[in-house]
Amino acid sequence: MDEEKVILVDSHDRPLGLMPKMEAHRRGLLHRAFSVFVFNSKGQLLLQQRAAGKYHSPGLWTNTVCSHQRNGETSVDAGRRRLLEEMGFTTGLREIFSFVYRAEFDNGLTEHEFDHVLIGRYDGSPVPDPSEVGGYQWVYLSDLLDDLRQNPGNYTAWFRIIFEKSFEILLNEAGRMFAGQPLVFEPYFEAKPWAGNRLAEVLHKPVPGPHIGESWEVSAVPDKETRVASGFFKGFDLIRLWQWLEKDYWAHWKTGRWDFPLLVKYIDAGQKLSVQVHPGDRMARRLHGGYGKNEAWRIIDAAPGAVLYLGFKEGTTSEDYEKALHEGRLEELLRRVPVAPGDTFYIPAGAVHAIGAGILLAEVQQSSDITYRIYDWNRTGLDGKPRPLHTEQAREAIRWDARPGKITGGALKTPYFEWEEISLENTGVFKLRAPEIWMNIGNEAILINRQLIKSGQTALLWPEEHKVSAQQKASRILRISLPEKTASE
Repeated sequence: MDEEKVILVDSHDRPLGLMPKMEAHRRGLLHRAFSVFVFNSKGQLLLQQRAAGKYHSPGLWTNTVCSHQRNGETSVDAGRRRLLEEMGFTTGLREIFSFVYRAEFDNGLTEHEFDHVLIGRYDGSPVPDPSEVGGYQWVYLSDLLDDLRQNPGNYTAWFRIIFEKSFEILLNEAGRMFAGQPLVFEPYFEAKPWAGNRLAEVLHKPVPGPHIGESWEVSAVPDKETRVASGFFKGFDLIRLWQWLEKDYWAHWKTGRWDFPLLVKYIDAGQKLSVQVHPGDRMARRLHGGYGKNEAWRIIDAAPGAVLYLGFKEGTTSEDYEKALHEGRLEELLRRVPVAPGDTFYIPAGAVHAIGAGILLAEVQQSSDITYRIYDWNRTGLDGKPRPLHTEQAREAIRWDARPGKITGGALKTPYFEWEEISLENTGVFKLRAPEIWMNIGNEAILINRQLIKSGQTALLWPEEHKVSAQQKASRILRISLPEKTASE
């Protein structure tokens, strides 16, 4: 049988002729090749371990299949052929990019290839040829990246080069096959001295211990970022996805915004939160290099008589404030607003406020962790010490005329974010032109493209067509989005 021939090419992939495969590898001549990456519906990549008898890189892990096009054969046809020969199946493929690499091996052979990278999907079980394949496994890209960093010698040269130089291209292109997958994140839980028990009892959150007052559902705050819990992007945090993914994923969300713009959380106030205020964008950029903090609340549960403290009573002056603060009677100057489940409030930057005891709420805000604590009700933190106050910064941030009130109706529009509250009763199709964050604030689970979103969970949806249905009874959903025009103070 004649030896397999490879297609010699120039640096622009123009064919120069044919040459026996081993001769091309001995001489290190540039030739055409392909690498196939196959993913399953969970978003896992199929890796193969090269058989021990391969002429180079035996026993190393690499992408699903890789080989050389035959004369007159397209890269897609070659990839489908090789999938069947090596892994015992075939599937639809498309090319996403190409690159040139050169790698020299200890046996005197050199791989110098113009490599065409192809992707596809397959959910069956491979039946590998043992003369070609020593083993296989399905892995998430995040786990693979970690292992490549820790054990690079376990992988082939071209595989390492793809991930070192072109990983973002692979992530973006392959990710588009999974644009219908909702991104549910593992919450970041924060302990607070005022925490209640409703995160576990009402929202069924898997809180890791006592005193958990906040469940951050979607966060790109450094050191408090949330990671995707399942699917193609499993294990990646939101900061990296914002950096890595191209604009068609984010649409206008990336226009004029340097960091991911929103933070979405649940707050469970067993006791009163501190009296506090947040800076606007200008002050936050000047002092902290980040976004300001305008926020909105939707009350999920409230004990009888529960109140919010929202701004100062009419006529309060800065002198009144300083005197009351010094004398420890600041509460006398604050407006008390009774609340009930279903109420909505918008809290602009500069508005002095506090969440009262017995309230569970959903909070949507700019992506900021900046809080100027003014008064903490003379209590100590979890470490037994008084928590620090920030009265000097607060003086600059306070807007004396800010007196937030209840928002009527199911829609909220602000310069920084918007939401619409809907009752999901039947099956519907939602065609999104930009990402949305959906908080399931009702008591029933829903399905988004057949993925279960439980009561209390939150999902990030890509611009895509999404089929959504209620499980048994209607559930309440907050559809959170961004205005197309960037806010300016």
